[in-house]
Amino acid sequence: MKKITLTILLFSVFTITTAQDLSTVYRQVEEITLNEGMEKDYIKFEAFWKTVKEKHVKEGKQIGWFVWKVDPASNDNNAWADYLILNVFANEEQMKEMTSKTSEWWENEIKMAHKGKTKRSIIKKYFKETMDNKYRKKSITYTNKGLDAFIAEGAAPSVGVKASYLGIEQLNDDYVDFEKKLFAPYHKESKSRLYWELNEIVDRSENAYKPVTHIIFEIPNPEASNNEWKPSFAEEMAVKYGMASRKIHGSLNTELVHFAW
Repeated sequence: MKKITLTILLFSVFTITTAQDLSTVYRQVEEITLNEGMEKDYIKFEAFWKTVKEKHVKEGKQIGWFVWKVDPASNDNNAWADYLILNVFANEEQMKEMTSKTSEWWENEIKMAHKGKTKRSIIKKYFKETMDNKYRKKSITYTNKGLDAFIAEGAAPSVGVKASYLGIEQLNDDYVDFEKKLFAPYHKESKSRLYWELNEIVDRSENAYKPVTHIIFEIPNPEASNNEWKPSFAEEMAVKYGMASRKIHGSLNTELVHFAW
């Protein structure tokens, strides 16, 4: 089963080095709404960028890059984006280094990545489309600092993997502890998730949704058992107060389309 590979690569940060402090991992998420009728061309456009991102991952300029297609039926048929793009960096310094590059630097980088692989006319075409922002009708960006994560043993990335993206508002000071010390261990021990991560939003674009404070990205395990959970009183109370520490403002169901890691 595709190996469930859901491995959400995205966080290849885990496979790169188990010594990596996940609290230093930074993930930039771009929520994209496309211009009408652009989807087929947009997929080709991101395939072109995949070659560039593979070069950056290989050279250690970033940890990973992922393009996720959003199911329009998400969030009770009220999905707020068409695609999600995730760029994963080892730390804040690496992220700032890559996001401060000039257009001239990127133009040269594209040429180097596609040298001997792509016609000059195609390179010129896609660079112009990038500069003209041809495909995006709307773009919202969140900068996230990783707080915790786990990935199932043997999991690896694969096109077609399904994942969930949740926008969370912290309601009290115990929220992060509930996620890390209650919910995450349960997901891991029950094997209900192949991948799970918790992020704190540390910056966002002006047009971003303000109430959310954290983002959870997770890959459900389609092979998880459906055993009925019979909690003790203490467990039931822990879950009750854990749920009361947060508010889920929305969720998107996604499918992996492109990645580099």
